[in-house]
Amino acid sequence: MMWRSAFDNADRVGVRAYSEYEVEFHILKPAAAARTYSSQVLDRVVEILESFTPDRTDLRLVEIAEATGLHKSTLYRLLEAMRAHRLIGFDVQTGRYHPGLKLFEIGSLAAGRFALERHAHPTLEHLATVSGETAHLCVLDGSDVVYVAKVECTRTLRIPSALGQRNPAYCTGVGKAILAFLTPAQLESYLSSTRFKPFTRKTLTSVAELKANLRQIAARGYAIDDQEREEGVRCVAAPVRDRTGEVIAGISIAGPSTRVTKERMAELANHVMRAAAEVSAGMGFHVSSNGTRAANPLPRG
Repeated sequence: MMWRSAFDNADRVGVRAYSEYEVEFHILKPAAAARTYSSQVLDRVVEILESFTPDRTDLRLVEIAEATGLHKSTLYRLLEAMRAHRLIGFDVQTGRYHPGLKLFEIGSLAAGRFALERHAHPTLEHLATVSGETAHLCVLDGSDVVYVAKVECTRTLRIPSALGQRNPAYCTGVGKAILAFLTPAQLESYLSSTRFKPFTRKTLTSVAELKANLRQIAARGYAIDDQEREEGVRCVAAPVRDRTGEVIAGISIAGPSTRVTKERMAELANHVMRAAAEVSAGMGFHVSSNGTRAANPLPRG
């Protein structure tokens, strides 16, 4: 079995100890056994990665063994598995290992998220001040938007929200501001995996209605949640782009419908779009002389 080869000789403890582990593995519930298995392998992978430092970026097998205390045969098997997943690279000319490209790809995602929040926070503070409402930065995760940054307004009556909170994308302004710029294939994937639920009498629950609304959003550059998620709450949102023009997040302001009135919508939309453009510029997006382009405009129909 796969798990057997992964643990075989892992600690050079012999067949008897291994057999005891095998018995324990079958007695444990699947979740507990998975935790036991994953913990040991993951700990060793982390140890291997941490053996590389800024002044030691290329290491021989023996050097990694010395740094981790792992037996060479165990270490070799782990390194080969890590190479298969591009977590580790190997230079055949020098016989040395180095951190793999997969780590760079994953690290770039994390760095991009930190950069996004860092660039957005001062803008959110200004947006909350000029609008008088709570400002949010959200990203799309599966079928939901997730609140990754916020600045509350100073008014007594505020809209409750929390970092890490999730809401369905189809009935929120910030979610629709992102959905409007997905590729057709991405949007179809989203629609096929989303179950529409009417939170209020204004919630859009049909694909045709939502697509029509998304086309309007793509054309004008901002989205409105007119009490679609919660009665008495309105939201105005605009998309945030990275240096390639791809929409990676959304910025919004939300407040009670008594303050975020339809008469104020144009004014608030301008504030939000300026804020989104400022954060996009911080992420490397530059508007062409023809104006902001829709990186992935929705098709009609």
